[in-house]
Amino acid sequence: MRTAIAIRQEMEEARANTLRLFANVTDADFRRQIHPDFSPVGWHLGHIGVTEGYWILQQCKGEASRSAFYDSFFTPTDNPKPNRIHLPSRAEILDYLATVQAHVFSFLAHVEFPADHPLLRDANIFHMLLQHEEQHTETILLILRLLAAERYDAGILNPHDHADSLPPEAQRPAFDRGGLVFVPAGPFLMGSNHRGTTLDNERPQHVVEVSDFVIDHYPVSNREFLQFVMTGGYDSPQWWSAEGWQWRERSQVQCPFYWRRRDDGDWVEIGRGTGAPLVLDRPVMNVSWYEAEAYARSVGKRLPTEAEWEKATMIGVLAMTGCVWEWTSPWFHPYPGFVAHPYAGYSVPYFDHQHRVLRGGSWATQSHVRRLTFRNWYHPWVREVFAGVRCAHDLTG
Repeated sequence: MRTAIAIRQEMEEARANTLRLFANVTDADFRRQIHPDFSPVGWHLGHIGVTEGYWILQQCKGEASRSAFYDSFFTPTDNPKPNRIHLPSRAEILDYLATVQAHVFSFLAHVEFPADHPLLRDANIFHMLLQHEEQHTETILLILRLLAAERYDAGILNPHDHADSLPPEAQRPAFDRGGLVFVPAGPFLMGSNHRGTTLDNERPQHVVEVSDFVIDHYPVSNREFLQFVMTGGYDSPQWWSAEGWQWRERSQVQCPFYWRRRDDGDWVEIGRGTGAPLVLDRPVMNVSWYEAEAYARSVGKRLPTEAEWEKATMIGVLAMTGCVWEWTSPWFHPYPGFVAHPYAGYSVPYFDHQHRVLRGGSWATQSHVRRLTFRNWYHPWVREVFAGVRCAHDLTG
């Protein structure tokens, strides 16, 4: 277990990373709802503070709420997304954040971590809050990318925009193409029992039997996905599930979310408001589960199960690029013996047979979230998340 000093340092670093994202955000963009599925970036900032105050100051320390209005406004279940544009001022939210964290650090300086406390045991609640903030930081980056795409499509460029197709955090070298990897049948331990650093849907660890399968060493590249686009993959219903094809017909999408084709026929990818030539040997990014599934079927493969992905990762046969989340085939579900803790609303509402699971992590995923057992989830039609594809297939004969 980390010491209180180490936890404070990590919380300070996480907050600095969060606030850094707002350096060039205008007041108008701070409170805009750019997409119906996502809140304004400023709302995420207030939500981080309210969540920290609720679990530490109210639930652990026993203090009264610092602001009934903030508690209601920045709680997702109390405030519908369209109403979240009516934010307090940025200065007020920042002051609230600083005040809450100062009181949290005062509590942390003297707290013990008793084994019988459901929140403080193994410093679990502090680790949960670190991950919570880092998850919202990634969502903030997602929203900032949506705002940049709007500027690009409108022909409006921001002087702070970067010229490359991907944000600086994603500027990793193009990878060498690898082949397929065989993973032998057999049981393995899936999930984790580390209560201090994991979230409830990763627990408990349990034995899973997996059949022989083959999985791609690398995620699908832009080059490979471009072939799917150029050979009519988006217009070929045989590659799509019935539900996926209905979505494709309604949405009329023809390529990954941030790809654009210029008048000269060349493809570009939008970064922070500008478009640069598509880097063909980077992993494809910003595709929905439906698109990922259709691509896999078009090349005679399929999406891996969660168990296959985790087993292959544990035995070290996958190249983890760190650039994209990777869609897996199953619905998000609880593991056998699942117990919601400490926040029942974190996972349980999403065990609804409506969300697919992503594994790995993207260029925007920070250290406390990036681990082999972490489970992310979204609706299968969501394309805004930094997600890509890794394919698998069964062995026959």
